[in-house]
Amino acid sequence: MNMHGETNINAEGCATGKFPSQGGIEGRTESTGLGVYYCIKQCLDIESFVEKSGVGDMGIAGKSVIVQGFGAVGYWAAKFLQQDGAKIVGVVEYNSAIYNP
Repeated sequence: MNMHGETNINAEGCATGKFPSQGGIEGRTESTGLGVYYCIKQCLDIESFVEKSGVGDMGIAGKSVIVQGFGAVGYWAAKFLQQDGAKIVGVVEYNSAIYNP
């Protein structure tokens, strides 16, 4: 197996683990969950998406969220969503779940 790292022409297509110089973000621990947050934030800032999805008003603030999986990705995504005004009302794990509206 050969590793090409930052010289690989396909490196921009890498979803996780990119060096900051290749468009990755600092903070490897939270980076994938932060990416999930950014995707949700971006979608909720697009008027046509919000209208078609029926999620109410634009933006994250005031939205109720259920997180499926509370490991490294789910924990950080929930943390950033909550910091942006979302209300975490449920967490689902492989062996249990908790919900409180």
